[in-house]
Amino acid sequence: MYLSVCSKYSQLKACLISQRTVFSRIAFLLAIFFPLSGICDEDYDRCVSSFGSDGILLIDVIESLADNGNIDAEYCMAVAYHEGKSVLRDQTEAVKWYLRAGQRGHLEAQYWLCIIYLEGIGVEGNALESLYWCRRAAKKKHPKALYALGQLYYGGYDRNMNTNYLNAYVWFSRAVVAGEDSAQDMIRLLEKQMTDLQVLEAKKMLERNSR
Repeated sequence: MYLSVCSKYSQLKACLISQRTVFSRIAFLLAIFFPLSGICDEDYDRCVSSFGSDGILLIDVIESLADNGNIDAEYCMAVAYHEGKSVLRDQTEAVKWYLRAGQRGHLEAQYWLCIIYLEGIGVEGNALESLYWCRRAAKKKHPKALYALGQLYYGGYDRNMNTNYLNAYVWFSRAVVAGEDSAQDMIRLLEKQMTDLQVLEAKKMLERNSR
């Protein structure tokens, strides 16, 4: 039905390009969602192990510790509000605690700030802010931050909304090296969409960045 509208060659070409763009965006959304699912649950369990009793997070205890500068307690406050466990879910409050921990160098908080600003969770979406926090976490070789950077460049989160294939390939490749296996699927997808010359240039960029 859709292609029947594009009866002339020029129209058909334009339609196919449009379809490819749509499919790329869909792949982007699917790929960024599924690797992230369940992560915060795992973080919550770790917080309970550190600051809980009988499987319950002791909010009064960790809030007191967080107010006194305990960076892990700050992060666990963010996780609790993010998940809505032991407290009512409050994404704005979660962002406040993620920022406190992230600004002091907490790696997981920095990663979640990358995702929060990308998705607009509790804050207005901000691609540049997301990029900033992704890069901070990626400098410490956080596997999912490396993956998220690949998604940022693949999704076209620049001013022109254009896919940056070379940088996407580089960051996905670094994510694989760091242990993020799902990035391999994105590399295979990119290699189908890129020219041989682009793939070769991306591999050269990766080699230069690895020195």
